[in-house]
Amino acid sequence: MTGRTNLSSAFVFDTENTYQKATLAHLYRSSSIIKVASLISAPPPEVRVYLRDLASAANSTANENACGSVLAGQSSEADEFGDICLWLGTGPYSEGHEDNILRALNLSDSTRRLHSPTSLPPTFKVLNSNEFTKLSVLLAKLQNKFYFRVNSGSDADGTVVHFLVGRLAEGILSGWVALVGIGITPE
Repeated sequence: MTGRTNLSSAFVFDTENTYQKATLAHLYRSSSIIKVASLISAPPPEVRVYLRDLASAANSTANENACGSVLAGQSSEADEFGDICLWLGTGPYSEGHEDNILRALNLSDSTRRLHSPTSLPPTFKVLNSNEFTKLSVLLAKLQNKFYFRVNSGSDADGTVVHFLVGRLAEGILSGWVALVGIGITPE
């Protein structure tokens, strides 16, 4: 692919949800016109529906569990952000290739990986609910899931960007998906 993709095409979120918009704005706060690397393409329509449903279920589950992000969990001091989804597509985005994901998103930083057998980080303490069941079903469609987090640049505000990445393989649709959330971790 030779062109670049606008972020609004690569990320999937509810444009009416101010928390999800705040997450995207915070990720790219130093840029007025954002382009992601040419490695990222817009998701196919069927994948866009999946990503929309995943972002919605993640945010509903977070709200039911008194936090802004299922990825940041209740230990985050922030509640002004919401989880968003991203279609990475095909490429070298499996576990161990976190730097490729960050480069593709024009987000380079040092990473600190955490592992979780449930695919959600240990900071998230969940109450079982219909929304959590929906989220679990949607996450079960992802293979080779892994979680990592990135400390936010030079800011000393404790901002951490959380990523849950997995490969969607449904019929002819195959590619990497990321659920992205932001939290504030006390220093």
